[in-house]
Amino acid sequence: MPSSVDVVVLGVAAVLAVVALVAAIVALRAVREVKALRASAAPTPAPVEPEQRGGQDLDIRSVEAPAVAPAPEARIIEGRVIVPPTQEQLVAAQMTRPSVRIAIVVAGVMHALRPESRDRISGLMRRDYRQRRRARQRAARRAARVAPPPPGQTDGWMSS
Repeated sequence: MPSSVDVVVLGVAAVLAVVALVAAIVALRAVREVKALRASAAPTPAPVEPEQRGGQDLDIRSVEAPAVAPAPEARIIEGRVIVPPTQEQLVAAQMTRPSVRIAIVVAGVMHALRPESRDRISGLMRRDYRQRRRARQRAARRAARVAPPPPGQTDGWMSS
């Protein structure tokens, strides 16, 4: 029979998974909307006929500037100028929402808690702990060699 702690942990994990899934869906929809907006705003280049120059056929294509989304139309409503936000502004606003930021942090924590990440992190910590312990031991041995013996302490064979 599972303990109450197991049930709570399972519930928290389920809630975090749902939050991460919702954040992923929101981000995916925003990316699709941006792609659709860019595809509809991109003009198609007109075909250019090849030119004759010195007996060679040269296919000169017109070089177009990158597609720029048209500026939204400003409207005047009740004496105020209203300009609807662009798609990029909407995506930026959506991605800075606290719920999305929390979902991103939760996804990072979930990644860190996976077994392979957990093993890698614990290995790095173990290696760092051992390096620091060896450095402390070397420093202690160096200090013991340099330090003079305390007063009153003599070697056993020299006394008596």
